[in-house]
Amino acid sequence: MFQSLISEVSARFEVADAYFSETKPFKGQVGATAKGHMFVEAYSIYEFTVRSSVRLAIDAVNSRRYRVSDLTPTLLSLYLDPELRSVRDVGSKGVWGARQKLFAKASAKTPAEIALDTNIPDDGSHFRYSHLQTIAAVFNIRRRLVRDLQHISRINEVVDHRNQIAHGRDTAANIGRRYTHADVRKMLRQMRSVCNCVASQFDHYCSTPTLHIKR
Repeated sequence: MFQSLISEVSARFEVADAYFSETKPFKGQVGATAKGHMFVEAYSIYEFTVRSSVRLAIDAVNSRRYRVSDLTPTLLSLYLDPELRSVRDVGSKGVWGARQKLFAKASAKTPAEIALDTNIPDDGSHFRYSHLQTIAAVFNIRRRLVRDLQHISRINEVVDHRNQIAHGRDTAANIGRRYTHADVRKMLRQMRSVCNCVASQFDHYCSTPTLHIKR
């Protein structure tokens, strides 16, 4: 299941690296723009990895047909996301009905089926490292999602640059000119490591039922 994801991630990074190699002769504004665009490409592969890992984890949990009442509290918070949102958003007339529905569902003995379109746990940081930590906590993943602590700042850097470019706050050229060609190649290697680590840790989670249910 995760081997296909890891293979896809590897293929995407190989294409990105091959493309970037072709841009090495580019000079000036064009060369700087090519370097800046690689941060956007690295971000896209990284977000794809995280979203795909979460979907695969939900699939794995659903396939085991756990009773709702047996789920870990953190996983239960994901399963009950629609009800929790209802309690938050409903007016005063409906709040007690929403609360009753929430607690009835939380204690059910029926098989849990987490909706595949459930919102990914979010802390508002938009895939910065703290967002990864939030996701890991919900899935009860206790292992670190990066192999090297330096990769934490790299993730945040890539997210920041992608957002600046995507939202028009800065140009790819302005960002790219801050880095050498070797710097960008190093960034791609580090982000590939991040993606592989995320997929590997979720793979371990999916194959470890004791992380899914209360002991």
